[in-house]
Amino acid sequence: MTLILLLTLSSCSTNQNQDIHSQKDKQTIKIGYLPVTHSANLMMTQQIEQKSKDSGYKLELVRFNNWPDLMDALNSGKIDGASTLIELAMKSKQKGSNIKAVALGHHEGNVIIGQEGKKASDFHKHEDYSFAIPHRYSTHYLLLEEMRKQMNLNSEAFSYHEMAPAEMPATLSEGRISGYSVAEPFGALGEKLGKGDTLKHGSDIVPDAYCCALVLRSDLINQHQTTAKKFMSDYKEAGYKMNNKEKSVDVMAKNFKQDRKVLEQSAEWTSYGDLAIKEEGYDKITNLVNDHKLFKAPAYEDFVDPTLYKEG
Repeated sequence: MTLILLLTLSSCSTNQNQDIHSQKDKQTIKIGYLPVTHSANLMMTQQIEQKSKDSGYKLELVRFNNWPDLMDALNSGKIDGASTLIELAMKSKQKGSNIKAVALGHHEGNVIIGQEGKKASDFHKHEDYSFAIPHRYSTHYLLLEEMRKQMNLNSEAFSYHEMAPAEMPATLSEGRISGYSVAEPFGALGEKLGKGDTLKHGSDIVPDAYCCALVLRSDLINQHQTTAKKFMSDYKEAGYKMNNKEKSVDVMAKNFKQDRKVLEQSAEWTSYGDLAIKEEGYDKITNLVNDHKLFKAPAYEDFVDPTLYKEG
């Protein structure tokens, strides 16, 4: 009996040591994000990784409060990748950053919110309007500019204010801006709080305009290819799981401090599924970036690495 007990304890100790050793052997991947639901596919990926017994890596999500800080961390190598505005990543690449876009963050999910009771038809040529955006280098800015053109308003009709997303609903309620365009859940939050009404969905202006992308540093891709492929395999699986609205809301509710009803509305406006960055979709954004003279957009083959997602 004593021998059996000693052997059992020895076995348990060995298994525990193996588990500890296994955890130490896992490579940590640090991915930056902002607390917006357009980064929620990362949270689903982390959930998949944590449930896997042989993931081979550990996903560490690093939260940032603004886009400049996130991009500084990415460009300097403090993090291995980021869920970021695709235009910001394109600009960094154009300036020489050693990064590659490997997948989208989501599809659609962009709305333009105006003051309560206002409709798109209320905008006219004899008035100026001010809109909040998260950054000038964003699809939100491009959607507003395209909406302005579709309304036949001159180039001076819209002025823009870069603003933290969480501040936008209150600023609109106070009447200091005419509206805003930003990542979810702040469009849904504006409606939920009675601060504003939807003027247009992004799909009404530019169907499936790419907005957020998953970007990885090239050194992770080139020097740790097996780890990068496994991470992308889980990220790809997460995209299809996120198309289940109930599961996507559950993940968002665990990670974002918003009312579930707000998150449910966000989920209705946003889709996931196939998150490959396709050349025709990228060209659509490239043309908008160049048309609005934001910067010279990098070519698809220079900026996008489609292989990791395809092989996932």
